[in-house]
Amino acid sequence: MTRGRARRVARRSLEGYAFLLPTLIILGVFVYWPIVRSFDLSLTRVAPFGSQTIDVGFENYRRLLGSAEWRESLIVSMIFMAGTVAGSVGISVFLAIALSYPSRLSWFHRLLIFSPVVISSAVVGVLWRWLYNPIVGYLNYWLSLVGIEGPNWLADKDWALYGVMMAVIWSRIGFNTIIALAGVQNVDPSLYEAAKIDGAGLWARIRYITLPLLAPTLFFLLIVNVIFSLQVFGEINILTDGGPGRSTTTLVYSVFIDAFVGTPKRGFASAQAFLLALIIIIISVLQFRYLARRVHYR
Repeated sequence: MTRGRARRVARRSLEGYAFLLPTLIILGVFVYWPIVRSFDLSLTRVAPFGSQTIDVGFENYRRLLGSAEWRESLIVSMIFMAGTVAGSVGISVFLAIALSYPSRLSWFHRLLIFSPVVISSAVVGVLWRWLYNPIVGYLNYWLSLVGIEGPNWLADKDWALYGVMMAVIWSRIGFNTIIALAGVQNVDPSLYEAAKIDGAGLWARIRYITLPLLAPTLFFLLIVNVIFSLQVFGEINILTDGGPGRSTTTLVYSVFIDAFVGTPKRGFASAQAFLLALIIIIISVLQFRYLARRVHYR
């Protein structure tokens, strides 16, 4: 490489870094530096109102791993994750396949299904809290029409977590359906025509054509929804406030309680936050390790 060409390459590289610099500064100040400070905080014990800070090393992590309450929150989070991911992705795939068939009102149906996406988690919580009201709520009224006595959804330990799960599933269906619909519509129509000629019915076409070719989309939805479900906060805060008892206290809500409710334990909360991040990373790595090989790309 000649000296003049080397200078041009170096100049273009500097120009590229110059364009990236504002973004790198923003990420450094508002993302990376807070992460470093939060980890440093997790290695300390902070007195109320920050009057004194004591370095305790990894004591907060050892206390967490030996805490029955933290293990209970972990179990609640895993149940919540499994239910919301399976429910939202499963329903969304069904709706996407149904919406892939053209009709005069398909645009309206898509708009109706997508509408929860633009609603904030606070509004979702308030809306479902009203639906779950045991006296004036519509949900128990609808159940009574078919002879079913509805439970006190948000005050019963056996039902509160499922109540929050249903609200979260409803709020995620719109996003998941649009993504799944894009994947369904990307399937080559000639494959369906060939299957029809061979005498394949609707279920056979879905099972052997649609779902296998939808695998990359389903893999993406699985990754995104697992991460989202482990970070849900607003719906839990408004619907149940982590109760009754600790039946809906997930890991992320446990972080909030220790950091901001009662006597603040910010070092302990920071340690919980990093363990939650580690759990999300491990689950994501396992998904890529064991599920990515089953995904077929055309």
